[in-house]
Amino acid sequence: NMMELEQLSVTMSITTDDGTMSQQKTEAPMLGHIFDAHSSLNKHYHHDHKWGPHFEEMELGANATNITVQAGRTANLDCRISLLQDKTVSWVRRKNGQGDLQLLTVGLHTYSGDSRYNVEFQYPNNWRLQIKFTNKKDEGTYECQISTHPPKVTQIHLHINAPEVLIVDEKGFPVQYKYYKAESTLQLSCIVRHITMTSSIVSWLHGNQMLNYDTTRGGISVKTNLMEEGANSSLSVAHVNKVDSGNYTCSISQQEFATVTVHVLNGESLAELHDGSCGTLTILEDTLLHVCCLLAWIF
Repeated sequence: NMMELEQLSVTMSITTDDGTMSQQKTEAPMLGHIFDAHSSLNKHYHHDHKWGPHFEEMELGANATNITVQAGRTANLDCRISLLQDKTVSWVRRKNGQGDLQLLTVGLHTYSGDSRYNVEFQYPNNWRLQIKFTNKKDEGTYECQISTHPPKVTQIHLHINAPEVLIVDEKGFPVQYKYYKAESTLQLSCIVRHITMTSSIVSWLHGNQMLNYDTTRGGISVKTNLMEEGANSSLSVAHVNKVDSGNYTCSISQQEFATVTVHVLNGESLAELHDGSCGTLTILEDTLLHVCCLLAWIF
């Protein structure tokens, strides 16, 4: 029953500095949170008075905290607790909204198989959870828990600014295909967002061939404007012909890139369909005209 669940504890083997082993019991805050956080049969208020453990942020009237970190950097999630006494601090990740719970740390011990997680105690009362080399999958809700009955909990919502790379049309909408008449000028625009470009460059490729420094073909121009958190880059290729068809990629790394498929056409039917020129097609327009453009390309 619920009263029996209250007595749950975990026995941990601890190795001291001299190599000896000792057995210690500690309360299991994660189990306590799951089984008795909201049970009227298992509420004890002797830790809720003003001299019991409490979060400093709540003392100041703060609710859940929102933290934003650039992808690849370390996220520091702070949990300052006053009057901890004999209680234990744990970090838990709440996955799928309010669903699954993942125990990360208990005290100074890490229970996650992910080595990027680490708990660091900063004197006098900060139990900091560190997440190294953050990525978009680390986004979500993290809970710092005190092993009172019921557990006291404060939440931190972590947001990861992951780089975004898009090849866009003249209106700024992402495109998958572009069509050009033979001997016209190919023009592609790429936007990069949510990344500091101090060490990154914007590369343009045709297939696997780098175009930024290409001097063999001629008529190729790459212009890039760096911003505080991103870049705008453009590629121009003059007098295109059939060999210039294919995939064009705008890239800042092997993981962050965007690709567009370019068709160079000799037929005149596409010009009639597309107001006399072969320019950009949005995804919606491509749905209607892709078949016609391919037929024009073939014939």
